[in-house]
Amino acid sequence: MGLFDRFKKNDKKEKKERQPISTDVKIEEDQLLLQKIATTSKDRYERAAAADQITNEYVALDMSKNVKDRAIRLIAVNKLKDENLLWDAAENSKFFDVRSFAYERLGENNKSIAEIVINTKKNPHVDDIFEKVADEETLKWIAIEAVDKRYRNEAVSKIESPEVLKDLIFEAKDNDIKNAAINKNAFDDEEILQKVAISEKDERVKISAINKISDDEKLAAIAQNEENAKVRSVIFEKIDDENILKNIVLNSEKSDVRLDLVPQLDNPDLLAQIALNDSDKIVRSEAAKKIEDEDVLLEVIKNDDDRFVRQIAVNNIKSPEILVNIALNDDDQFVRNHAIKNSNLTDEKDYLEIVINSTHEDVAMEAMKNITEEKSFIKILNEAKLDNIRKATLDDIDDLETLIKIVLANKDEEFSLRALNKINVESCLIKIYEQGISENISVRAVSKVRNQKFLTNVVKNEPQWRVREAAVKHIVSNKVLKEVSLNDDSEYVRNVAKKRLKL
Repeated sequence: MGLFDRFKKNDKKEKKERQPISTDVKIEEDQLLLQKIATTSKDRYERAAAADQITNEYVALDMSKNVKDRAIRLIAVNKLKDENLLWDAAENSKFFDVRSFAYERLGENNKSIAEIVINTKKNPHVDDIFEKVADEETLKWIAIEAVDKRYRNEAVSKIESPEVLKDLIFEAKDNDIKNAAINKNAFDDEEILQKVAISEKDERVKISAINKISDDEKLAAIAQNEENAKVRSVIFEKIDDENILKNIVLNSEKSDVRLDLVPQLDNPDLLAQIALNDSDKIVRSEAAKKIEDEDVLLEVIKNDDDRFVRQIAVNNIKSPEILVNIALNDDDQFVRNHAIKNSNLTDEKDYLEIVINSTHEDVAMEAMKNITEEKSFIKILNEAKLDNIRKATLDDIDDLETLIKIVLANKDEEFSLRALNKINVESCLIKIYEQGISENISVRAVSKVRNQKFLTNVVKNEPQWRVREAAVKHIVSNKVLKEVSLNDDSEYVRNVAKKRLKL
């Protein structure tokens, strides 16, 4: 008989009822002695001779299950004649060679082969054994347990029974094996595939199962509570029934599921329903991004309790008139500023309306960044509701008439002085001085004039010493300076004149 001829036997034998193994067995002293020699002697020939002399099958069973020496345990298992003891060795030995040999002696050739294939790295000798396996239950066992992945994969490739494939999907620890079983053409049970997609953790296994499901209702049931975004995406791409998608997006308890669906929706009414009613702010915001109906957007802006959602709605508004209204009237600074930054707001007159009428300085300032024309700044200066906004225009106004009006009005002396600093026409500065608006304005106006006749007249006739001082600082005539140093009523002005004479 050849090495593998024993595996050609037919495994189909009628199963006999097994008897329980007795635990109360009297073992002769000589058998125990032989067992000790067979397991402890340092001489391998002595061990083998002792093992060969053992006749007690319970001793032989114990050795076949536990002895590390391969030769001894195989001698021991060969001593077994009792079928129940052989089954015990086949199912409970620590060593696969014993299990295989025991199965072979029991006529369970497929199990005998499986033990070898499962516990051996791939090699030509084992390949020859493996090729002989046709029983699909045995192949399933190999696919689940084989230490060499190549045997696991080859076993799956040989299985065609849907029932065996189903068992393999739920029992295998190797996700590649599960995946291979699912992808077999012979396996198409959508009920089972649905269970796999719901219960499995591995992404690739779940997607393989989903890809073989055509029933939209089953796909929807999987998606309702699916944690994996990629898996959900695969599912939603497969569902064609719009009513099913609507049901998911309105009723799924998982916000992530609803969120994944929103980009796939085109129904304006459904999007509006989500934007106005969904419990999750991110879902509402994603729906708002796809809404064009400005009445719906305004309802979101008016009623949503999350500023981020309201901001998204504002970004979708296209009407400049509505944007201006939001910028002026919304209660939320964040929303108002987004209205101003909306790319559909481009006309300077709209920004001007916001700057003039806003009661919120941050809004007016943001809108004023978009003002470029001097006439607009002048209008803001004259009409803006906020004092700080009016004053903020001065850097952008060079119109002489406007600057003079600011100085002459002198509603805020600091602001008037800032305007006066921008005036360099001496005739205008002299006229401003002549108005006697205030001492500070007179000092500033005189300090900017270089006309010697005017300055000399100020030194001789101006009653306020600070104004005379401002004039003296720019007098060039030594004669005038000497006269001032001797005769001015203010010691301080006299000293300024004296210092000028020494220069």
